[in-house]
Amino acid sequence: MQKAIIDLNVNAIVGIANAGATAEKNQLLLDLPEDFQSADIAEWAYDGKGLVRDPSAFLKQAKSARKARIKLEAAHLIEADDWKLQRAREREAAGWGTLAEVDAALAEREAIRRSSNAAEQAVDALTDAASVQAFVWAVDVAVAAPRRMTHKQFMARFTDAEIQAMLKAFGDNPALRPWWERFTLARDISLDDAVTQNGVQALEAAGLIGKGRAAEVLASGPAAV
Repeated sequence: MQKAIIDLNVNAIVGIANAGATAEKNQLLLDLPEDFQSADIAEWAYDGKGLVRDPSAFLKQAKSARKARIKLEAAHLIEADDWKLQRAREREAAGWGTLAEVDAALAEREAIRRSSNAAEQAVDALTDAASVQAFVWAVDVAVAAPRRMTHKQFMARFTDAEIQAMLKAFGDNPALRPWWERFTLARDISLDDAVTQNGVQALEAAGLIGKGRAAEVLASGPAAV
């Protein structure tokens, strides 16, 4: 009589063995129920006593197990990427690299997280255990890197004349002074930050930089080191 091969790690049938077969590590051999059909193998589970057929419970169990593996797979991918982030941070700290390199590495890691989250949602939407068990995911959610730069890189986007005009105006213009104070205290500058954008646009409105210069300053592109 054929027997079901039970994987005790997931309490699921992973194969059918002929009479006389022996179980391997973390496996158990059980007689197949009379109503067992190979097409419905994914609906059978081991409950600690015997094989039971419970499609909904097994589907829930399969989803939980697959999502747990997705989390583990994502963690391994991020861990394998640690060296890129460490290298980028060390290069930036030494002055050999830029914040853009750090942000690119951070964006890669965030893409893994968002892709794994999307994968778990996709698993939840599946309606049969076989599809859940066969589900494969990939890092396919694009994440744009933040547009950060140092104070020096940001100020390099202004001309010398503009910088002189700004420095003179900051002491006299109460509307611009708070922005300048926040700028000088910030660890780095994000071109996507609303405070940065509003401040640069205010410089243009005050005539401290030319018309259209705010868009140029805030545009993407290589920053001077």
